[in-house]
Amino acid sequence: METLPDLLPLSDDELSALLARLEGAEDAISRRRRLLHGRIDILRAERTARLKAQVAEGSFEPHSPTSFERPLYSGTGEISAEEELEPLPDLANTDDEALWAEIRRLETEEDDISLSRRVLHAQVDIVSAERTKRSRAGGHVDAGDLGSILGGGQ
Repeated sequence: METLPDLLPLSDDELSALLARLEGAEDAISRRRRLLHGRIDILRAERTARLKAQVAEGSFEPHSPTSFERPLYSGTGEISAEEELEPLPDLANTDDEALWAEIRRLETEEDDISLSRRVLHAQVDIVSAERTKRSRAGGHVDAGDLGSILGGGQ
């Protein structure tokens, strides 16, 4: 994760360019996150349909509730460098274990992307606050000012 540069020496144009770059990165990461959510939803729907079919057939074998638990965060902290998502597996030829594994893999990637997205949001907020402060007061934002600026109490 890239840290913000010192904002004080940046010109207004450099600050605007940095903000535009951060907002572009956030747009891209949000787009990937939405795609991942869609894929996870598709795979979960398939899993649910299979479980319903097992119940209807009378072949459902209950699992321990802990087997369905998901940790709060299961990411690795790294974002995949690949631009394109791999195609979904052929669901008709994917067994239940492989389906569950693919759901977990996508959830892990989504965890990492969500963490990075939250960091980008914070960076956008900080740079925006600096730009707003400069335009209103002609000065630099002190760290102690961030709470009131981000909270709307300027």
